Parts: sequence; C-alpha cells; structure tokens
Amino acid sequence: MIHYVHDMDRAKAFYTGAFDVKPTFESDGWMQLDFGGIEVALHVIDPSWNEENESPLPHAGLNLEVDHIESIQADIERLGGRLLELREPHGGVPVGVATFKDSEGNGFELRQQP
Repeated sequence: MIHYVHDMDRAKAFYTGAFDVKPTFESDGWMQLDFGGIEVALHVIDPSWNEENESPLPHAGLNLEVDHIESIQADIERLGGRLLELREPHGGVPVGVATFKDSEGNGFELRQQP
C-alpha cells in the first residue's frame, strides 16, 4: 500500500509516532513501515515534479483498521493531526469510521469494529 506525502521527515515522525510502527526500509523518497500483516510505503511527492507524472490518485487513500480509534486519536492530535469526523456504525456501514488529516493535511481513515 502506498501513501503519498510531501515531507518524508514529517511523515516518518507522524506515522511511526501515532501508530508505533518501525521502518523496514528507508531511502530519500521511499519508506516502508511494518504494520504487522501489511507494509505501508510512504512515497514523497517533490513539489518540483510535474504533477501529471507524479501525484496521488484522487480517491485513493490510507484506511487502517484499529482496535480503539480514541486511543490512537490522542497520538494523532499530539503529533499535529486532527479529527475531521467520527461516524458510529450505522445502516450499511457496520464499523466506526474516523476521518483524519495528518500533520501535513493528508487525509486518512481509521476503522473500528463494534
């Protein structure tokens, strides 16, 4: 899974701190984080690159299932992220869903089973 970021140092501090994960590989523009059953790759988008050649897809995003949204929310906010919306399970969505922005403004979601 790839998550695009603009500042690799900031992204590393945010995602390793919020989710208590470790890098398994690092380079200038790429970092792989070990989330247990999956690795999430952070890929830097350099502002000098042509956006036609290097930019995230409009509706692709990072969505992680966690045990307790609120416990991770505290770390996310401590590291400069913010909660946009928290939806309880309802109708056709059987899980709780929290939408966040990270410290750089990148969107991501956390899901929690009831």
